[in-house]
Amino acid sequence: MVQNVANQGSAFGGINRVGTTQNGRIIYQITDYNGNEAGKMTVPMQDADTFEKSYQDIMETAPKLQKYALEHSSEQDMKKRKRTSRIIIGLGTLIGAGIPIYLTRKSPSTIKQVLATAGGMIAGLAAGLGISLAVTTPPGMMKFSKAAKNISKIDVQPLEETP
Repeated sequence: MVQNVANQGSAFGGINRVGTTQNGRIIYQITDYNGNEAGKMTVPMQDADTFEKSYQDIMETAPKLQKYALEHSSEQDMKKRKRTSRIIIGLGTLIGAGIPIYLTRKSPSTIKQVLATAGGMIAGLAAGLGISLAVTTPPGMMKFSKAAKNISKIDVQPLEETP
């Protein structure tokens, strides 16, 4: 178990484990970027490790994503990424269709050629989409998305402190 999720200061704030509620939920103290307490929340004990790991992943990738957004958010950069993506997808589809056409060029069965070409196009399109996604996605985005998805599945609740 991670005992101290974000002991150090961060430009994005932090979360520290501070205790357990009477019903067994883990209490986390939320701090803002200045280190001031911003509130408290609770997480079920069985989800604490997932929450802490996901939070660490988000805090690790957030600065990279912020830097990428600042450096690559111009209209020209966005058009370049979009063009690169289209080229990769198009080439993947062409290669996917070209290989079966070449391999079945001497086949007497037209149906076999058509089916092989259609299957190759679909496979090439899928491969092109995957490669395009890998090439044009900011570094750390997949890890960030997975962590955010994991946290969204957890029952995180604000701590209602009574005086």
